[in-house]
Parts: sequence; C-alpha cells; structure tokens
Amino acid sequence: MATIKIEKNDLILEAGLEDLKTIIDEATANIDLYKEEIAIIYEKMPKFDYVYFCFYAYSTYRLLENALNFNTDEVDHFRLIAPESFYYAFYGIIATLHTEHNLKIKA
Repeated sequence: MATIKIEKNDLILEAGLEDLKTIIDEATANIDLYKEEIAIIYEKMPKFDYVYFCFYAYSTYRLLENALNFNTDEVDHFRLIAPESFYYAFYGIIATLHTEHNLKIKA
C-alpha cells in the first residue's frame, strides 16, 4: 500500500506494484474523468524515459491522487518514489486505456 509523507512543502508518495490495481480500478471506473490525463501521460511519458516523468508539471496527478487517497492542495508539488518496474507497468496500463478508449488530447 502506498505511503504518504510531507517534508517541507513536498508531498512524497511511495508506491509499489501492489498499488497498480487500485489505480486501474479508479481509472476504469471513472474513465471520462481521467481521459485527458491518460492521453497526456500516454503521449509524454516515454519522452522522459518513463521514470523521470513529472505528473505535476502536466497536471496529470488527479488519477494518482484519487486512487491512492492523497491531496496536493496544501503543498507545492509531490514526488513519486517507486521501483522502475512500477513506472513501466503504469505506462502499460495507460497505453491500454488509451488504446481501448481511443483517447485524444484536447486541441
């Protein structure tokens, strides 16, 4: 299960592979809410070698925030600390959702 801690103005989210099911469940239950986030992550994450993607810079953190039950309203940003395999598996989920739902970034 993901753990959350705050250091100064940073929220630090530590997640593992076991958290991916929670993320999948949240995304599939609310696909319309996250469709633009999914499209942006799908397009941009590979450019950052997956593990260096900044969710906060692209405002693509609501899925993680809602699935893993944290709130960024009172901090400047958050950092995701996870094993490399988490990022690649997460991207696989995003790619599958993107393809299955034919999601596009709004122009």
